[in-house]
Amino acid sequence: MKKVLVLGFFLFILLIPVNVWAVEFSIEATDITAQLHQDGQVDVKESHTYEFDGDFNGITRRLISKEKTTIKNFQATENGKELKVEKDGDVYKVYRGGSDETVTVDITYTITNGVERFEDVAQFYYPFFDESNETTYENMTITVVPPKPADVKAAYGYDEAYDAVEMIDEGKVVFNLGEVLSEENGDIRVAYDASLFAEAPLTAEKPMLDDILAEQEKMDAEVAAEREARERWGGFAPVIVGGLFLIVIGLLVHAIRRKRLTGIEIERQLSGNGRFPDTEMSLPAILLFTGGNLKASAIIASLLELVRKENIKKISDEEFELVSRDTDFKHETRLIEWLFDDIASSHIFHVEDLESYVEEKKNHEKYQRSFSGWKEAVRREYKQYDLTEKTVKTRWISGSAALGSFISIFLFAYHELFLWMLLVSLLFLFFLIFPIAYRPLNEKGRRIMETLTPLKVSDQWKEWDQDEQVPALLYQIGAGKRKMSAQFASSSQSNEWMIYLLLAETFQSGFEKADQHTAVSAAGSSGGGGSGVGGGGGGSGAF
Repeated sequence: MKKVLVLGFFLFILLIPVNVWAVEFSIEATDITAQLHQDGQVDVKESHTYEFDGDFNGITRRLISKEKTTIKNFQATENGKELKVEKDGDVYKVYRGGSDETVTVDITYTITNGVERFEDVAQFYYPFFDESNETTYENMTITVVPPKPADVKAAYGYDEAYDAVEMIDEGKVVFNLGEVLSEENGDIRVAYDASLFAEAPLTAEKPMLDDILAEQEKMDAEVAAEREARERWGGFAPVIVGGLFLIVIGLLVHAIRRKRLTGIEIERQLSGNGRFPDTEMSLPAILLFTGGNLKASAIIASLLELVRKENIKKISDEEFELVSRDTDFKHETRLIEWLFDDIASSHIFHVEDLESYVEEKKNHEKYQRSFSGWKEAVRREYKQYDLTEKTVKTRWISGSAALGSFISIFLFAYHELFLWMLLVSLLFLFFLIFPIAYRPLNEKGRRIMETLTPLKVSDQWKEWDQDEQVPALLYQIGAGKRKMSAQFASSSQSNEWMIYLLLAETFQSGFEKADQHTAVSAAGSSGGGGSGVGGGGGGSGAF
């Protein structure tokens, strides 16, 4: 028992989601200052303010060196006090434990060859984070400081840093990025006169300023085009969504109108007619159509239907003789084989045969397999009948609208029109679900449904002709709506259906218990299975 408990606890630990153990925190403020030196080295100071919820051990900073650069002299302090640091690949772990605190950690390090020098200009072109970052910076500021006051030849940022230049003062450039979402890029680029970095190694013997400015112009043009396209599609979006919404209304109005017209016609046909529906469908198929499922009560009704058809003869209240295997439906043949060949192993079926059969555990799975096979045979018969309307036109309209919605989702997402994307996504789901869910009954199916639905709980059939009373009673029995009662049956001994009600009462307990018992046993014995088998950047986190 002890081993079982230990194993259970071990499995529990393994199955606990990883984020249960994750540290809850947010990075409220991040200030990065890059001090450029004449020899091309860059001293970086970062100040990160973390707000922790719960226990924590420290923070992490991932620094991925840009090609041809290295990072050295990484240190971390809090209020001037040095903190322990461990390096694991590109990740620096700064140890500073606590609980439910707001902590500001200062980080310093040096980027060697951080400044690239060309014939005319020198540039600091660097990513302090990239798409590998898993944490959102709530408010980020990056400041670039030259070795001495100077003119700025170019200053701009990419992606999250685009249009983030807030101030340029005597060569100092401030990028105010604000909120920077996780998994985003945001390179910054600042260029000065090459003479300012005379001690830095020459990166390439070529002028670079024109290329830097050309790239900025190209990026500005691309962003302007994107904004223009966003505005244009923002104007189209209400028209597109409105048109799709009108299609939704049209489909719903058509469905409601069609149902109402069919209902009027069925009401006219059924006016003054209380008879059991005249249909070629078998009783089990009717039960499947109107109920959606076949229970043990359906077996009883189907057996009694074979008695009514004289395939089976009643010898006594508990004995039945197989008279003919010549049936109208394959599921009737399967039912005969199941009851007489498998359970009774004789042409005489006795009520006690069922109890004896179920008592043997080896027969439980076989019973359920036979039950499922019989239901599948009924289902095959049911599928032969045309009981629903052909909705080809409706499906084509819905499918075309779904395709249009699907394309619109990507267009709106591409142009960052996220509200319109959400609305059209909901419409897309409607157009997908509607043709699947919309399966209206035709007049034939509606007539059967309208006649039999109230019959499940009504005793109106007792006023019908005698030859129609038995099918109605058997339907109620098969639907599980008729309470079996010998007292009720004996009060109407002049009616033929009384015999069937008594027989149903005889079978009810046996079949229901057999179904429940074998279902539980078969489920318990079944097993389960399984299957197995040049860039830089960084980010921040905690542990």
